[in-house]
Amino acid sequence: MNITMAMCEAILKTLPVGYYCGRRIPVNFDGAAETSYYVPMEDTIYISFPIIEKGVKRLPEGSNLEQAVRSMLYHETSHAILTPPSLMADCSEERAQVLNIFEDERIETLLRDYYMNVDFKKQLYNITGGPVNPPKNTMQYFYNAVRFGFCPEKKWLDEIDELMDKYKKINRNSDIWKTHEYNCNVWNLYLSICRDMPSMPTGCSDFDGDIAENMNGGEGSETGANECENESTGTEKSENESIGDCAGTPAHGINIDSSEIAKLISKGLNVKNTLSENSQKQVNDFEKMVNMLFTNFNKKTGNGSGINSYSGVFNPRATMRDDYRYFERSIVSNGNNKFGSLHLNLILDRSGSFHWNQDLTNAIIQALSNIERRNKNFKMDIFFIGEDIKKAETLKDREMNCDGGNRIPEETAELFRKAQLPNTFNYNIVLFDGDALSDEDSLNFVEKEKRFKIFDKKQTYLITDSDNERYIVKPFTAAKVIVTSNYTDELIKNLSRAFKAMLS
Repeated sequence: MNITMAMCEAILKTLPVGYYCGRRIPVNFDGAAETSYYVPMEDTIYISFPIIEKGVKRLPEGSNLEQAVRSMLYHETSHAILTPPSLMADCSEERAQVLNIFEDERIETLLRDYYMNVDFKKQLYNITGGPVNPPKNTMQYFYNAVRFGFCPEKKWLDEIDELMDKYKKINRNSDIWKTHEYNCNVWNLYLSICRDMPSMPTGCSDFDGDIAENMNGGEGSETGANECENESTGTEKSENESIGDCAGTPAHGINIDSSEIAKLISKGLNVKNTLSENSQKQVNDFEKMVNMLFTNFNKKTGNGSGINSYSGVFNPRATMRDDYRYFERSIVSNGNNKFGSLHLNLILDRSGSFHWNQDLTNAIIQALSNIERRNKNFKMDIFFIGEDIKKAETLKDREMNCDGGNRIPEETAELFRKAQLPNTFNYNIVLFDGDALSDEDSLNFVEKEKRFKIFDKKQTYLITDSDNERYIVKPFTAAKVIVTSNYTDELIKNLSRAFKAMLS
């Protein structure tokens, strides 16, 4: 069977996704993505059309197309909300396959009674095209056990149930260490099965874990692998002799009610839900304050169409006062100044040590993205710096994921220069925790000073840990340096100063 994106969109419009998510939320299709995902910076769920298209092609003739696509859409929506983006990052093909199998079953088991008129297990049975066949390798054995509950060794089924229940509350905003623990425990379960069956081939080279194509002897099965040993009886079965019918197979043991699921989905859809009440209030107050500044500014300018700003000379004496006026000349509106837009550059440390500030920083970025979306005269660029430096080219790329080491790559100078847009009031905030050059072993001290000197520009604020003071002993001549360990507090404080300076 075949389906077009237009047909998928028509079915999607009939689904009450907002009801299940607890609020109205846009859901769109991505025609090229290999996975479905959620972009918090634009508060939109994206469904991978290629995955839906592939699933539909595997449906047997006579299938109820709308019912099948409904199930696929809810499955992919659930992945976008509840599967951590980092779960399968940097995994081998085999490990990613194992995690994908387990995560598919966790999602469907967790939500088996949450969506109306959806039967995930029946849908899986329809796509596989028939009864479950004997496994030819450990990957297929794992798939049978996890997805259908067919396994002669009860101990593996018990362990699968335990892991399902232990990690039932994993979602896209789960702590990176919890996600890593989940990854490792599922992988270790698979390795234990491999060790328990040394006579069975391991790997996934002839296995399609998305659809289990080879499970039913369909296209893609290899000749010469027609037999396998039934561990419980010691007898051999041909590939065409099934070991069971999966229709009506009981779900794994996850005990959770619909109200808990609703809370879990809410956590997956809002980075602020991972924060303390104080941190949530801090971000909300910041966003409200900036929106009020823009509202007042637009009232003063009539239609809010012109923000004429002057990138004035930095006044170091002004930093002694506890206010936001760090520039010699104010920004004026509707005057003769040639500048008409505001541009914020954020260069943020994404090394592993910044992990504890990751959630709050993402909430701040989300607030800034909301502000940018509402105000056409404000633009923002974000650069994440760690072992390398990368500009967030899309809203999806703006989500911070902290891991790896600390460097200020040589190309930072050129990127920072290009980030200063012409005919624009540019405001730069650079943030480093810890030693920003701990992985620059090849550089001598003078060269390290030069790397930091990249940021000594007008309208630039460097928020940094005391570990970096030795690189900036010689005072910067243009930028303001703030040495602190309260990184996110200073980030919000300086963002507030920036908007007040630009809009007051």
